[in-house]
Amino acid sequence: MLESYTLMYKDIEVGIITYDEELDKFSFELNKNIKDTKYLPPILYDYTNLSLDYKPQHENVLYWIKDRVMPPNRDGVDYILDKMGLNFYDAWTICKANKGMSLEDYWWLNSGEDEYEKCHIRYLIESGKQTYFGRPV
Repeated sequence: MLESYTLMYKDIEVGIITYDEELDKFSFELNKNIKDTKYLPPILYDYTNLSLDYKPQHENVLYWIKDRVMPPNRDGVDYILDKMGLNFYDAWTICKANKGMSLEDYWWLNSGEDEYEKCHIRYLIESGKQTYFGRPV
């Protein structure tokens, strides 16, 4: 089974992250309309040699995903997993649940149903709007 999510920068479609469950492998395809390296997220792209021609590999995508979620050894991780309805730590599942969002930047994962102005946590906080995520864990 293939799972695909659009990697967004604010409301701009940067590319598609795909997970092939059968192969247990991630891939990334850059949106052909992206012409500026400012839309390329750190870790997914090598910032020592930033290029639109670079093709992120499985390891790059996996490292980016792991960077977007809490570490498995974080204090209270079992409590957080329980609140998320998860029986075990899985970075991809957690990343999908939090849409890969961070308070540090504007990249996020869109499953196709979301709008930046209605769901991105950093945007909502900066604009003083309330989130629909409920109270913090």
